[in-house]
Amino acid sequence: MTQKILAGIFASILVAGFVFYPLLVGSPQPVKSLNTEVTPTGVNKKVTMIANETVVQIAPDNALHPGGVMYNAYTFNGTIPGPTVGIDQGDNLTITLINKGKLIHSLDFHAGIGPSQVLSGSVSPGESKTWSLMGINGGGFLYHCGADGLNGVWEHIANGMYGTIVVHPQNEQKAKEFAVTFSEIYNNADPGVFNEVNGTGSFDIGKFLSEDADLVLTNGMAFKYVPSVGQVSKLELNPNATVFKVKPGEPTRWFINNPGPTDGVAFHFISGQQDVRDGFNAEAKDYGVTQLNDENWWIPPGSTSVIESTFPEPGVYVAVDHNMADVVKGGAFAILAVDNSTATDIPDGAWVPPKGSEFVGGNQQAQWVAEYGGGQANQTATSGSNQTAA
Repeated sequence: MTQKILAGIFASILVAGFVFYPLLVGSPQPVKSLNTEVTPTGVNKKVTMIANETVVQIAPDNALHPGGVMYNAYTFNGTIPGPTVGIDQGDNLTITLINKGKLIHSLDFHAGIGPSQVLSGSVSPGESKTWSLMGINGGGFLYHCGADGLNGVWEHIANGMYGTIVVHPQNEQKAKEFAVTFSEIYNNADPGVFNEVNGTGSFDIGKFLSEDADLVLTNGMAFKYVPSVGQVSKLELNPNATVFKVKPGEPTRWFINNPGPTDGVAFHFISGQQDVRDGFNAEAKDYGVTQLNDENWWIPPGSTSVIESTFPEPGVYVAVDHNMADVVKGGAFAILAVDNSTATDIPDGAWVPPKGSEFVGGNQQAQWVAEYGGGQANQTATSGSNQTAA
């Protein structure tokens, strides 16, 4: 029996099971908070997500993939991942999903509680839906496409429909913040390492079922933030790479998102250690403390972890998925600790709208830099209502 036939049988079984999904979830219920003491801020923020099918570049031209890799992706707002959304604990977030694609798409926000806040429901091509959720518990959370009532959700996630939403807790301490998403690609046009890809690729369900990913992306591209590796024998990976910059000894906070869809991330800073601040504290007003001075933290698929670290000495540090096969596939990024780092030198795709600001996400990074440059980016800004981010 061929791989394609097995994949078809598998998909048919899943479709038969998920066809009853809307009946199982029942009618939307009022949100039930795990923390009953959160006071609404009265701030209403808005974000618009545009679902579409888009060709994007997911690997640079290098020796591992000569010519680079183009891919038939599914996207929110035209990028892998979708925009990082930032709100404060107690804020109300209104989400509009517009489907400009040819397929049915949807949204599942892990930051919400209850179907009416978490799920958009299926949105057909040319249609849109609007709903709201409240930021109840602080932390970093995944959002992703749920396809058509879960029918095909594996493909929509594998093709790039995911992102991070940050709910800043009330007692969050100031730190330089970054959002980085590790994710996998299963490409039917990719013959493997050191070979040119045969045209623009698409999702390969056989590779997916075998958990045989071709690439591991960081914020939408393999080796997006890694110029090269090696000192004696250098391997050029991305001549256009930007790297993360921090000041030596500066507190930093990393929202490490793993949409999967199948593999975990063994997250590690080479030459550094990390505090894992996942979940929330007993008062639910700050991040919880999971591990201190840890060397490695496992982030399962479908999760976002909050990692805090300082980099004590000037120099180059590297963050990796310590599964070495995933490093070869692109799962790494470089950090440069230098005294001239500024609060606003955030690489493309890694910006987190800061706590207390009017910014929500999307295309607002340039505006944020313009308004809060010169070292003011991490200071509290005046909260605005009805702020919209595309």
